[in-house]
Amino acid sequence: VSYSPDGKHLASGGGDATVRFWDVRTSTPRHTCKGHKDHVLSTAWSPDGVRFASGDKRGYLMLWDPAKGEALGSVKAHNKWITGMAWEPMHSSEGGKCERLVTSSKDSLSKIWNARTKRCEATLAGHMDSVESVKWGGEGLIYTASG
Repeated sequence: VSYSPDGKHLASGGGDATVRFWDVRTSTPRHTCKGHKDHVLSTAWSPDGVRFASGDKRGYLMLWDPAKGEALGSVKAHNKWITGMAWEPMHSSEGGKCERLVTSSKDSLSKIWNARTKRCEATLAGHMDSVESVKWGGEGLIYTASG
């Protein structure tokens, strides 16, 4: 579950393999989106609120247009489930474009993705166990934690 940057919308992922975009004011779903084939375990809004990312138990990363409730693409991101994700902060992204995000996984890797091209820009290895959490810091550093 995650709130949009403006706090007006909420998004959730569930065991029914859907992503739902909610109107916080009315507590009703605006869009129920299908595309994942397994439990949606991780969600994150882009800092500008234009894109939304979700990750599932099969290791797929999906990108969404939250205003329309439409999928923008999907990629097999990891060999095991995605445990976390974080977008590059707007102030540190090139031209404030909010195009990059990092994912973490049970496969012991974290990967940096370009949301526009849907390509992996870098793989961060070194953990001996699953990476349970990932954060993209304001100074350009990526923080990961292993379980």
